[in-house]
Amino acid sequence: MNPFTQGGWAQNECAPSVYGALPSLAVSSSAPRSIQPDSVTFQFTHFKSTVLNCSVVSPQSRVAYCVVTEAATPSCTLWKDNEGRVIAKVQWQPGATLELRGITQKQRVRDWLRLAPDQSTRLMEVRGIHYAWAPIDGFICLYRSQTTAPKVLARIARTPNTVLLELTQEAMQLNLLEPCLVATVLFVCGHNID
Repeated sequence: MNPFTQGGWAQNECAPSVYGALPSLAVSSSAPRSIQPDSVTFQFTHFKSTVLNCSVVSPQSRVAYCVVTEAATPSCTLWKDNEGRVIAKVQWQPGATLELRGITQKQRVRDWLRLAPDQSTRLMEVRGIHYAWAPIDGFICLYRSQTTAPKVLARIARTPNTVLLELTQEAMQLNLLEPCLVATVLFVCGHNID
């Protein structure tokens, strides 16, 4: 039995999102304890109406990325690094498609974050390695799928004014930061990704 599927996407005690594709994240009144002592946390802050317009603050309290949904083209969201380079792009209409620099060519978001047949996890492939996102104890957690002893590599949490993405050092070494930044926004933005 997979411990990550207990209370999973299909049976989570949290209410589902607007579109039923993801569980809603519970809002914690304070920042949660770290997964590991050396993990790093990025904060999605300065929302301008939604997480689709925000700053991503690094553990050093500097803006490392920004998420921009431009007023002239509201059907397109861009993720930019601190030098203004586009690292990812989602075109929301007619069906949500994603491009992620160095990770994936243009494809449907629902294919990049595909729902497992039992609806307990969302599966994601990065550089040929398969990962799974699953709701666990009020977080959305990432772990390497197809392993006998899965361990959490990253997790998403909410506080009243921010969304938090925490990554272990192993996740950072696997270059999962940018894919996790994109996945975080996709999970909490309220858009239908299926």
